[in-house]
Amino acid sequence: MKTICLEQNGPIFEIVLNRPEKRNAIDHTMIMEIDAALRTAEQDLNVRVVLFRAESQVFSAGHDLSGTAERPLAEERLDQELEEYYKKTLYIRDYSKPTIAVVQGACIAAGLMISQACDLVIATPNAYFSNPVARMGGVAAEVLFEPWDMGIRRAKQFLFTGDPLPAHVAMQFGMVNEVVDSEKALDRARELAAKIAAIPPITLRLLKKSLNHTQDIMGARESFEYHFIMHELGHTTEESQRLLYDARKDKNNLKQFLKQRDEKYVK
Repeated sequence: MKTICLEQNGPIFEIVLNRPEKRNAIDHTMIMEIDAALRTAEQDLNVRVVLFRAESQVFSAGHDLSGTAERPLAEERLDQELEEYYKKTLYIRDYSKPTIAVVQGACIAAGLMISQACDLVIATPNAYFSNPVARMGGVAAEVLFEPWDMGIRRAKQFLFTGDPLPAHVAMQFGMVNEVVDSEKALDRARELAAKIAAIPPITLRLLKKSLNHTQDIMGARESFEYHFIMHELGHTTEESQRLLYDARKDKNNLKQFLKQRDEKYVK
């Protein structure tokens, strides 16, 4: 593994995001390594709970945008994001074993999708959650959990503005289960994982499936699919193309573009 580390503590299988030099930005390699680790753990009868955490001061800075200077064909991008982000994120959400995310520092875009796909989220006081994709020309991220986690009106403000949510606000909104002091957060997550692991695995699998099904019959699955198509359509607009590719050829150019645009409208 190049981008993650794996640890097993009894029945708890830990996936550790480990690209500190990139603030744990998520690239193709990390996506594929996480997916491979999860599929291996799913077949291991000794694994009863999966815990996501991260090295460095942040959980994840989001999508790794360092390779997006070239414009792909729309169908190429759709196929890539369908496989890498949409299907693999929902695999975490539908995973047959309970999942817990421990979040510190930034949890942005693709990182946010991982945390919100998990069953439980433990955050440190310095954690913050952000989906600024709309400001950058995209239609939020590939999987839109926000309406289901925080409600429509709060989701609109969160996504329209791109403003980050501090951990304590995210907990009030339903995105986080607990906010725990930084030095105790991992211990608390492991404590919860151990308690959950004591429950018979088949009971947990069926209970989780029933809970997710409750959301699905309320329309969650259809809303995920609909949003993904809107996300892909958004990539084809001229402004989105400029922001996603032309401006990103020079990171300073992108920052300047966003600054000038914001100054035009926000006085």
